[in-house]
Amino acid sequence: MSNRKIFSEKILDYALEQGFKESALFSNWFLSKTRFSKISASYVWSRSDSPWGRFTFRITNNDTNVEAEITRDSETDVLVVFEDRKDNRVALHIENKLANGKFTKYQPEFYQQRAEAWLENEKFGRYSDYETVLVAPLEFYRNNFPESQHFNKYVSYEEIAILLPEFAQYLRQYKNKDLLK
Repeated sequence: MSNRKIFSEKILDYALEQGFKESALFSNWFLSKTRFSKISASYVWSRSDSPWGRFTFRITNNDTNVEAEITRDSETDVLVVFEDRKDNRVALHIENKLANGKFTKYQPEFYQQRAEAWLENEKFGRYSDYETVLVAPLEFYRNNFPESQHFNKYVSYEEIAILLPEFAQYLRQYKNKDLLK
């Protein structure tokens, strides 16, 4: 039996959260990838235990162009909140996908609506502005490009791997096909 760690999405969610908590360099670099790049903000709060809630979402059927409402449980993989010197808080709602991962039906569309619903909520870090971010290997992004456009930003594993070793290890394992499916 191998002692090699198999990287799941949950393990990488935790590694991402720890990167924000423990490294101002990582936090600043990640923020520079968002529209919050010009603000001077520090990490204040996060969760990587998939904070969730039951929501009623409005969706538009692409075939019929008819709007409908869907109620279902929905989660954010990593929620991280930053605060500037004027006590303004901004949040990143991060969806993390492995190379061979898949979106559930309407998952990308729900991110924006959930982030909006949690504005100013103490339970979710009391933020007043947000962005949704997809974090995934380039392969996933290429294979899921249309759905990925529902997120405000995309940050690749390949970029993150420069600063977080777990992401580099995952990419090596995936390249070598050592990941369990």
